[in-house]
Amino acid sequence: MKLFYLPALQVNSSATDFTLTGKGLIFLVFVLLLAGIQPPLKAQQISIGQRSNLVLNGNVSLVINNASFQNNGNFAAGASTVSFTGHLDTTTANVSGSESTSFNNLSIAKTAYGLALKSAVIVENVLAVTAGNLYTDSNLTLRSDVNLTARVDVVPASSKIIGKANVERYVPARRSWRLMTAPVTNSNSIYDSWQNGGVYAPGVGMLVTGPNPSETNGLDVSVQNTVSIKGWNHSTQQFVNVVNTKTAVFSGNTGSADNLGFFVFVRGDRDPVNTNPNYKNVTTLTSTGALQTGTQTFAASPVLNKFTLVGNPYASPVDFNSVTRTNLVKRFYVWDPSLNSVGGYVMLDDLDGDNVFQKSIAGSAQTKDIQSSQAFFVQTNATAAIASIAFNESSKSGNNNNQVFRPVTATPTGVGNGQVITTLNLLNSDNTITLADGALAEFNHLYSAAVDLDDAMKFGNTNENLSIIRNNVSLTAERRPAATANDTLYFRLATTTQRDYQFVFEVSGLEQPGMMGFLEDSYTGTSTFINLAGTTIANFSINAQAASAAINRFKIVFKPISAPLPVTISNVKAYQKANQIAVEWKVENELNMLQYEVEKSTNGTVFTPVSTIKVNGVNNAYNSYSWLDLTAVQENNFYRIKSYDNNGKVKYSSIVKVTIGKGAGGFSIYPNPVTGSMINLVMMNQPAGEYQVKLTNIAGQSIFVKSVESNGGNSTESLNTGSKLPAGIYRLEIISRDHLHNTQKVIVE
Repeated sequence: MKLFYLPALQVNSSATDFTLTGKGLIFLVFVLLLAGIQPPLKAQQISIGQRSNLVLNGNVSLVINNASFQNNGNFAAGASTVSFTGHLDTTTANVSGSESTSFNNLSIAKTAYGLALKSAVIVENVLAVTAGNLYTDSNLTLRSDVNLTARVDVVPASSKIIGKANVERYVPARRSWRLMTAPVTNSNSIYDSWQNGGVYAPGVGMLVTGPNPSETNGLDVSVQNTVSIKGWNHSTQQFVNVVNTKTAVFSGNTGSADNLGFFVFVRGDRDPVNTNPNYKNVTTLTSTGALQTGTQTFAASPVLNKFTLVGNPYASPVDFNSVTRTNLVKRFYVWDPSLNSVGGYVMLDDLDGDNVFQKSIAGSAQTKDIQSSQAFFVQTNATAAIASIAFNESSKSGNNNNQVFRPVTATPTGVGNGQVITTLNLLNSDNTITLADGALAEFNHLYSAAVDLDDAMKFGNTNENLSIIRNNVSLTAERRPAATANDTLYFRLATTTQRDYQFVFEVSGLEQPGMMGFLEDSYTGTSTFINLAGTTIANFSINAQAASAAINRFKIVFKPISAPLPVTISNVKAYQKANQIAVEWKVENELNMLQYEVEKSTNGTVFTPVSTIKVNGVNNAYNSYSWLDLTAVQENNFYRIKSYDNNGKVKYSSIVKVTIGKGAGGFSIYPNPVTGSMINLVMMNQPAGEYQVKLTNIAGQSIFVKSVESNGGNSTESLNTGSKLPAGIYRLEIISRDHLHNTQKVIVE
């Protein structure tokens, strides 16, 4: 870092450029004297003349001691910190000039008087008022853009920020609901601020729609006239429509915890085309008012289990772990705009007080840090005369989380002991996934089997809703005693549509002798093994049949191991590798197994053992094996896997075929007709890569979807549908990475 100490400096020539750069600790007065620039003796002010430039390169710290700053030219702050200091002033220092001045970090540490902003000032990163007062004179803007949102650092009780400021919040191009607030007091109306006074400017403000729009109520016109902003009624515990944005304001004028939270649908800026669901763009919303500093205490509902919507009062992130709660659960709910198509609720709590917060949706980017302009719900844990949440200056956090307002794909993480983290994804036609919702179950002997305050209630989303049902209560997080055999998690899946979905179960701490877990599907009648010490993925579909959309279709059942379970060879794959053939197979429920044999045939009828493979470990939930055929023949090569358990029982896998030879490229089903639940897809002379296969019945209803990875050339992929298919004709669609489609008819006997 470089430190420049300026008692006074003038840059007033019309052709002067002055650049501060380099390394080390330098006093600017000394540098200027060597350069032949004499600091003025009377005017204690940095003055940048017209068409002149003062450029700070790199991480420069510029200290302006007992002086003011005038900008009539160009000031380039870079990544610098500009500090106003001193105690010898006879008047308040100021920032003035004909040009707007943008600071990266602006610090005020004056023990006499303070700093007044007499011209437009923008802070892009951190505003720190550590001594003295800052007088904004309505000239301060806290900037928010795609990269960064400015924040106000801790303000001591001896200092004040006096006057109004503009607080920006950048919003990316994503049509979604958001829980938002204006972190100011004595503010103007929704119309004058977030609607930009009804004026269109690219990338600024937003449309607010509702019934009967007019100049009187400030609502914008849309074809649907749907309400796009709502407030919260603590008494009725419901959102209420805002139907007049010229009278609705963000806050009172007490200067103490009077900013309100709103549920807002942001389409983009005020371009009327954004009322069309196919359009969106980036925008920046601005709230104008006095910045709130010092302790801010919000009253919450005094009734047990009721919820209160609270807006972060500071123009700064706040660590929820550092707020003061009175008769409130250490829990909060936010709306994550990155979920599903228009966002969804995420719950975070820390019941054991270890400062580690659990999330109901593992893949959400939300952390314990509430961002500037973000609102959230808290829950009352007792009926009492007083329930409140207090924010202190020490609650502020430096953790700007861009993903909350500028979401990116997050990696799901799970914490805790004995838990099931369930994620619901939308399985898209291009084989991508969209995070939709989730639920959390935790098991510990300290928890009760009854529904109590340890359990977090489910907030309803606009789109898909996944929750855990207990005693007819929908929960986003259930805390139960330690899991035992015969225990059950009941899921409630609502607001679905006819499409493909995916469950991801991340389980930890539940593996124990004598117990296994299964996902039971009441619609298909299938039972899928759940790995109790890892991740399990289960794809499913909703079709036109009402039973497929039943809200109680799924549950996880823990069962005792009463007898050795038969091995399930869930996948057999063979593919050409140069002039050889690789055979691979995956095994589920590998309990009490002895060995496997690879059998080969050249006609598909008479098979001969060619290799014996010992079991890799004992009593594995999952396992994978492979074998390389070094003597593959031209034309057809058939393979199957023969398994032996410890009791001498023998079981065969399906047969896979690889044809060596140039031949024509294409796909086929072998054998066809199909019996049982296994379909063998033969891929002939196909390029390497990922393929998506989708099986539908004659009515066009999706049966299952799977991704397969081809190593190139000739290969066979076994597709396990999970249960025996009813007799009939089916359609198997194969889609390559470059979106080429091929359809095969499948006959099931």
